[in-house]
Amino acid sequence: MTSHPQVDRPDLDALFADLAHPNPNIQREAYLAMVDYWPEQSMPRLLALLGQSDVSVYRAAVKGLGAFGAKALQPLADLFTSSPDGTVRACCVKAYAQIASNFPEEEFSPEAMTVLETALSDESPVVSQSAVMALGQVGIQALPLLIRICKGDNIAHVQSAAMALAEIADPQAEACLREVLDDPSTDPLARQMVEASLGRLESRR
Repeated sequence: MTSHPQVDRPDLDALFADLAHPNPNIQREAYLAMVDYWPEQSMPRLLALLGQSDVSVYRAAVKGLGAFGAKALQPLADLFTSSPDGTVRACCVKAYAQIASNFPEEEFSPEAMTVLETALSDESPVVSQSAVMALGQVGIQALPLLIRICKGDNIAHVQSAAMALAEIADPQAEACLREVLDDPSTDPLARQMVEASLGRLESRR
């Protein structure tokens, strides 16, 4: 029976150094290695990086956390709930968007969905807008929230929700878009996006 040599784990500190590298491919290799070799040790450090002032560092950490999938949902929810820092809360929401994009078959936990719903009314517009974008990545599971947003008064949110609904193959999504389009009180800018979203839906038939 042939035995295979055990692969040495890469040094965790070296991986975090690579995470700060300007080359996105090196960053990606670093956080994927963290997931494979150091999941328990690296996640808390990635979460801590969300509070860094260096934009490139916390953006890389967001991508890294997005590679953990469902395992990162609760730690991100806990951090979102406890942090007074709008940038940290926005990073948590953006990490959710990464998870939804990277693992489209994984369902979000009720706690994670509550975070996204709470984030919609966050005092920081970056957090609230990021939440709409994240819900768009979540897709069909977020349909009730996206419908509510699309019928709301925040024009930027309505536009983002309309784009997201155009990607969801569900009769409720189209019905919502048509209802908003037919509403005479709909803002002209929002109406344009709703029309474009309906056009995308119809073009895929």
